[in-house]
Amino acid sequence: MHSKQPKNDWQTAGMARRAKGWLAGSVTLGGMAAVLFVLHLTLLAGLVDDLTFKGASFAAEQHTLLLLLACLGGSLFLQWLADMAGTEAGLRIAAHVRRDALRHLFRAGPVGCTTLPAGRILTTLTEGVDALEPYFAQYIPRAAMMVVLPLLILAMVFHLDGWSFVILACTGPLIPVFMALVGYSAQSIMDRQWMQLVVLGSSFLDSLRGLSTLRLLGQTEASISRMAAATNAHRASTLSVMKIAFLTSAVLEFFSSLSIALVAVVFGARLLSATVDFRSAFLVLLLAPEYFMPLRAFSASYHARQNATAAAARLADLFALPEMTQPESQPRLTHTRNHPIAHLICSDLTAGYPGQAPAFQALSCTLSRGSLTVITGESGAGKTTFLRLILGFLQPSSGQITACDTTGAPLEVWQSHTAWVPQRPVMTMGSIADTLRLAKPNATDAELHAAAQQADALEFIEALPQGFATSVGERGACLSGGQIKRLALARALLSNPDILCLDEPTSDLDPASALRVAHAIRCCSANRIVLVATHHADMVALADQCLHISDGHGELFSAPQRACA
Repeated sequence: MHSKQPKNDWQTAGMARRAKGWLAGSVTLGGMAAVLFVLHLTLLAGLVDDLTFKGASFAAEQHTLLLLLACLGGSLFLQWLADMAGTEAGLRIAAHVRRDALRHLFRAGPVGCTTLPAGRILTTLTEGVDALEPYFAQYIPRAAMMVVLPLLILAMVFHLDGWSFVILACTGPLIPVFMALVGYSAQSIMDRQWMQLVVLGSSFLDSLRGLSTLRLLGQTEASISRMAAATNAHRASTLSVMKIAFLTSAVLEFFSSLSIALVAVVFGARLLSATVDFRSAFLVLLLAPEYFMPLRAFSASYHARQNATAAAARLADLFALPEMTQPESQPRLTHTRNHPIAHLICSDLTAGYPGQAPAFQALSCTLSRGSLTVITGESGAGKTTFLRLILGFLQPSSGQITACDTTGAPLEVWQSHTAWVPQRPVMTMGSIADTLRLAKPNATDAELHAAAQQADALEFIEALPQGFATSVGERGACLSGGQIKRLALARALLSNPDILCLDEPTSDLDPASALRVAHAIRCCSANRIVLVATHHADMVALADQCLHISDGHGELFSAPQRACA
């Protein structure tokens, strides 16, 4: 069981701890580059003053020129290293957050993930996580430099000229204040833009999933119109954000230009009256634009903070999905092939979903190895819920499920030896062999043949032009419905599970294909526990026992055992 991380760990400050060394290195290197850059300007002012007004020869100033070039080169090199460290921090944090998000989704399971729309989850994992990278790579280092370099320049200016210090000290803080005011109004626009992006992603995903239905109903044009409207809304919100970014830059440029002009005017008047020396005036005029340069860079990346803040809020919702909890138990034997599952004992199970009445209550039954159990009941009675309990996708509100070996000793981690065939199996793009090996990547050709034989799929696979190397097409487009079901069954059998669960395996099939799939499932139950949720009469007729769920209760009926046909 994974320990639950604090909620603030998914805020931007908590995420920064994942690469704090790289961020600290970026800020430190940037500070060192700023020191060398100020020293370079100081040497430049002295060099110009000596050559212009003090009659120094160029040969006499070669040492100063070399030192000036060294400071400039060192500053550029350190700033490059600082940018690389910031980029590395952003990439690492984005990769860690995406990995942790995927792990959390797997721990939440398919049931937990249904509480958030699929389009929202997809957008958060892609656009949301990508929005974190520029925040940590650019915004945080630039925010630090917005403090380091201006303070360093103010200290230099204070030493050189008091009037210039007063001007810069008074105008400098106005810029962050106005930027904060602009940014405060921009946050609501960013939130609206994010929600429209989620709607756009969800609409596109839904349209892809239901493309055939839309076409059959003649709603393709209406779907395109809705997508166009969502796209236009997102584009308008994006332009609104860009307007805010331009407004922020305009405010910054106005105050910085005003401050530099004021410093220049004051120095011009004082130079004419000979109350200040040229070196000090020239150096301050060189430093004044650089005083506002970090603010310009910070302004350019300020929208990254707004993007990251909106993304962090969505990530917090994703990480708030409840994880599947495992009930505490007494020490048990570890499941191995020497200790296979012989019985599955369900005791007083009650299960349901948050905000809904329990699907069933106090359900008890014993499922034995070598038996085929069908689960029947009306739609919504709780058949799929029971299978989710067995697979570990859902935890019971009360009661427990115990797996025992042939001696009756309880086993632990038994759910890792279960297999699942959903009602609509997913076929990935690739060959039949690639599709089968999703269940066991290192499976040999002999194991593929054995699993296909057991699922009654070997005959049609070998009849294909390229056999196991034949492409299944996108989502199994090259195969019939019955072939897809038998191929999914073979994939489930490839890992040789002790427990095999199937949800409506014969739905949407013609009678002949449904009967063939039902007989293949019947043959698979010889040495494992097989559970089938079904309405199909042929499947029920082949069962050893029937678990009927109705009105929130379950009852197990025995049936005459049939031989594999």
